Amino acid sequence: MDVQARLPIALCAIHNFIHQYDPEAFFDLEFTEGDLSTEPGGDEPGVLGDGPADVAERRQADQRHNNITQDMWEDYQHELVQRSLQVS
Repeated sequence: MDVQARLPIALCAIHNFIHQYDPEAFFDLEFTEGDLSTEPGGDEPGVLGDGPADVAERRQADQRHNNITQDMWEDYQHELVQRSLQVS
């Protein structure tokens, strides 16, 4: 348990190190593809906004959430088939 308690701090340190020396590693190309100036929020990625998300930003986040959920479900179904556990 002593080692497990130190893991979050170590991971934060690694995250900060990577972010400082290779910030491009944190770009999610699926989310930032296209012209940034035409996307909701139009600012550089990683810059906090000046208030709550607007309707377009919420819609974009909801769509991304739905896509991730659908991909996870499909992966899960594929895994069930691989394990021959698929239930109709």
